[in-house]
Amino acid sequence: MELNAKKILKDQRILMLLVLIVMNLLFGLTSPAFFSKYNFFNMFRQAATIVIVASAGTLLMMTGNIDLSTGSTVAFAGVLYALFGSVYKLPLPVAGAIAVLGGALFGVVNGLLVARYKFQSFIATLGTMYIGQGVALVACNGQSIRENMPANWSKLARGSFIGLPIPLILMVFFLVLFIVVARKTLLGKYSMAIGGNKNAAFFSGINDSAIIFWLYVMVGALAGFAGVMTASRIGAGDPRVGKGFEFDIIIAILLGGTDINGGKGSVIGMFIGAMIITVLGNGLSMLDILPFWQQIFKGVIVVVAIILNEYFSKKKHSMKLAEQNIAA
Repeated sequence: MELNAKKILKDQRILMLLVLIVMNLLFGLTSPAFFSKYNFFNMFRQAATIVIVASAGTLLMMTGNIDLSTGSTVAFAGVLYALFGSVYKLPLPVAGAIAVLGGALFGVVNGLLVARYKFQSFIATLGTMYIGQGVALVACNGQSIRENMPANWSKLARGSFIGLPIPLILMVFFLVLFIVVARKTLLGKYSMAIGGNKNAAFFSGINDSAIIFWLYVMVGALAGFAGVMTASRIGAGDPRVGKGFEFDIIIAILLGGTDINGGKGSVIGMFIGAMIITVLGNGLSMLDILPFWQQIFKGVIVVVAIILNEYFSKKKHSMKLAEQNIAA
């Protein structure tokens, strides 16, 4: 397939893929260990939680809504997992199910506020973000739960199956699942339609409130699962983890070409965006760049993501107008 500047400027995903390739080459040249199998598996472990939550988050943003509470949900679910798995000694699958349900509960609250009571998604989920942080701290008295962990506590995040890290397998599973959902199911088509023109979707018989509600529940449940994976990886239920996670989700989705106003989105593009975030953090760490410099780089990526989002949205709008004029 021929690649030229015009084609690149028409498709944000191609542009971001080229950026990802260049980043890998640069970090590979400056740090010999970057291209090691161990490091690639480590990056996939780091990216897994972002990709899993952002897969559902992409569909949500396609409707024109966002969720700022995912980071708090990760922290809350991780604490729940540690409480029931370590303190109350329930089997880890049961403790994990409770944590996922806890995350889904936050999704229910967000869904009700946005879909039923018509709060702006930014305001509603900003409120539940702070509630989630507070509840996570209260649940464990502000202390990390890391004592008397079961022997297989870290298996989910650090174990392997057929030679592959379990987080990588889970990430691929959810990625493929949501690619199919976005492209082949009514949920994906309706999500796109709601974000593209809410009134037209309503008059077409689409129940936009139900779609948005269940997408929030889905995002909350997957954030709960990400909390379980995070607690497994760090060996504790920590109420302070997940800080900034919600912005990693949003950046990955925006870099992937999903319009923040809705009506356009790509799960594959989101995956490319998530890997850009992960590769950048991993590469800078291997170069011993201090964490606060990494925050500056991440801030720059936020600005770039917003600029790109606006550029491609305006370009798409201009192309539509041109097509309408030609048809007329």
